[in-house]
Amino acid sequence: MNELDATATHFVEAAVTLLVADPRRILERGVRVEDVVHASDSSTATFFRKFSTKADFLDKVVEHLSRTPLPTDVHETVRTKATDSGASIRATVSALVALYFPALVDRNRVTESLLDHVFSGPSSLTLASAYRVRDEAVLDAFEALFDPDGGAFRRPFTARSFAVTVNAIIDGFRIRSQVGDKSVSADVLSDAVLAFLGAVVDTSGQHQHLDDVVGEVGVPVEDRPLPRDPRAAIVTAARDEFGKRGYFMTRMDDVADIAGVPRAACRTLFPTKPSVIVAALQSRVDRLRESVADDQLLGLDELTILRHHMLRCAQLAADELEFMDALLVAVAHDTYGEPEGLISIKEKLNLPAIIAPVIARGQDSGIFRKSSSPVDLAAGITNTLLMRCFTRRQNSPQDNANFVAELLLDGLGVH
Repeated sequence: MNELDATATHFVEAAVTLLVADPRRILERGVRVEDVVHASDSSTATFFRKFSTKADFLDKVVEHLSRTPLPTDVHETVRTKATDSGASIRATVSALVALYFPALVDRNRVTESLLDHVFSGPSSLTLASAYRVRDEAVLDAFEALFDPDGGAFRRPFTARSFAVTVNAIIDGFRIRSQVGDKSVSADVLSDAVLAFLGAVVDTSGQHQHLDDVVGEVGVPVEDRPLPRDPRAAIVTAARDEFGKRGYFMTRMDDVADIAGVPRAACRTLFPTKPSVIVAALQSRVDRLRESVADDQLLGLDELTILRHHMLRCAQLAADELEFMDALLVAVAHDTYGEPEGLISIKEKLNLPAIIAPVIARGQDSGIFRKSSSPVDLAAGITNTLLMRCFTRRQNSPQDNANFVAELLLDGLGVH
């Protein structure tokens, strides 16, 4: 927005004052230049020297609505309140809400904000920018509030969704406050923020999920009928738990409870987490092996077979995201923790072994270089592809496979 001089700014502020004072009157009569001129104690000639058209003037009015003052030095303010409150989270939040509450529910400011949303529209860059600043302020407050003890967001919440939700809570209270002074108080707002913090913020260091504090809604495990296919039920529950908590924080007892299978029976069917991963992925890996064999039967050349295989692997990583993530962690970190499970993984889910013979034939025929063994090259291709899929989840399987194929297979060619 181009900066206005003092006279032009005075006209704009007069229009905003009229809007805020009586929005209903604007519906009836519109923003009239003569009213703005009168409120500004100026003249129509001066007005049109500053604004070529009424539309230009209204654009400036809408832009001015977005100039809502936002809190500064949030981190320092929160630390000061925390120190004054003896590091009590409740006392600090209550003090902060009491500090900002009068400005939050100020009738003129709330009305300006509502008009800004109405007039600016959903594609307003100014509104989006203001919300980004507000989200950053919330995260600054969070860091200051939980420093140095630390706090993590219980999944599925992230820093972004946490900030958005806090600001949505505040917006809701601001709007409701306009119904009547008694409908919203600083105490009610601080209690709401504290309740949200208690549910979403984990200070235990256990990487919890939101389900850990809100509990499951439904029939208790002991009252549920046993699933007809306990293996499938356990695999489904494990997929959900791996997706929520990650490999390390998933417990097989929790998986059993969610699946409705007695824990002892679950441990018999799947003694370890790697054994569940094998059960979930083995049929897909077997199909990969069969597809490579089919390509060979069709007489495709080795480069084409590898490209086809890489696309299928990338598709597998996208389709089985939770289990493929768990597989990567299990292989990388559980070498000594669960050796029996890893032996099963290496035997039954050995992705590099599927293409090592293809690479060996390509080396024998002169298509590929012989600087490394087929096993090492197969492992390098597979690991690079999977890492690309894990770090570029927003890309399509086709894009990830093509990227790695161009990077590695062209480099394997004999020049």
